[in-house]
Amino acid sequence: MSSASHTTSEAPPNPVTDARDVDDIADAIDEAGSFALDLEFMTEGRYVAELSLVQVGWGDIEHPEVAAIDPLKVDVDPIVELLENREIETIIHSAQADLALLGQQFDARGQHIVDTQIAAAFLGMGDQIGYGPLVHRVTGVELDKGAQYTEWSRRPLSAEQLSYALDDVRYLPRVWEQLRTELEARDRIGWVDDESDRLAEAWSKRTPPEEMYMRVRGWNALNAKQLGALRAVAAWREQESVHHNRPPSWLLNDRTMLELCRRPPRDERGVREVRGMGNGIAQRHGRELLDLMSDGEKDPPEVPPRSPRLPKVGQAWPAVLSGIVQTRCRELEVAPRFIATRSDIDDVIGWWLTGNHDEEPEVPLLTSWRRDLAGQDVLDWLAGNTTIAVDDSEAGVRIVPHTD
Repeated sequence: MSSASHTTSEAPPNPVTDARDVDDIADAIDEAGSFALDLEFMTEGRYVAELSLVQVGWGDIEHPEVAAIDPLKVDVDPIVELLENREIETIIHSAQADLALLGQQFDARGQHIVDTQIAAAFLGMGDQIGYGPLVHRVTGVELDKGAQYTEWSRRPLSAEQLSYALDDVRYLPRVWEQLRTELEARDRIGWVDDESDRLAEAWSKRTPPEEMYMRVRGWNALNAKQLGALRAVAAWREQESVHHNRPPSWLLNDRTMLELCRRPPRDERGVREVRGMGNGIAQRHGRELLDLMSDGEKDPPEVPPRSPRLPKVGQAWPAVLSGIVQTRCRELEVAPRFIATRSDIDDVIGWWLTGNHDEEPEVPLLTSWRRDLAGQDVLDWLAGNTTIAVDDSEAGVRIVPHTD
């Protein structure tokens, strides 16, 4: 495909700032049944990203209608509501951050999301191909990314910023149409739908404050009282960070919070002496932290059971099973991360070693298309029905059925 740079002599349209225009755009998208979506936002110095621009594209695939809507000046709820309509297809590239922001700010969960980065990964185009390289690969157009890292919350936006922003949705419908054709030919549309929906489910809701302690590295090494203190302090830190829209480390970094709760001090002087504790935080919140830890110790969460160490017979199995997964993924040009995580593999091994093989664990690797792609191969090897042989293929190994 020939390469062409994207150039235009026309000035980009001004951002939409009138509520009636937003309603008209939403109606047009509703009638089209599909639209491309992209967001520009600011994250620097913030805990929750600040939405700065909403771009949409719809209609004719080759020459779609495009619009940039200014959320600082007009309500964008009519567009967000489209995201929650299962009958309307929402096309996004690398949707994780966009879905998280929409979930946090609007409590919205995408119902019919298509992530073109995921779609490309299922066609052997790389695990996380960027939007620009994907557009160039599919359409031959080389995008100007000069305005990518700019101040999106400042007004007025420049013509360069608006052109860059609108290009982020201008080519998405055409890219998705080409990817969809290839996916249908290889019977993989369902794979993309499944993985895109898993992404929407995972990133549309914020972790509740009372569960934030489980995101602190080392939390599961604490005893019950320490864990109660950590849950209380971590929930307080989360609420304060969201309220002030400042990163959690503005109050306490994880290591300091863990040390504080591992050996709770008796008084405010002890709080100040905890390594990493800022003097200002200790002065303003020392007494509050002591009360939080005291209350938390009285109502601790259940201490999770420690994961048993694999017996010697199973300690080499993770490498073998990972090799099986990677072999199948290379053969089919699929990124391995969509098939099984290391945690999935460990869960399967732990279940197998229990000896009770009638009830399979609920892991994605053993369900639906993932089972067809690699999960059954994993089970066959565990059951002794296959072996792994080294060869000179790209994967480096092959799966050989036993003949006896």
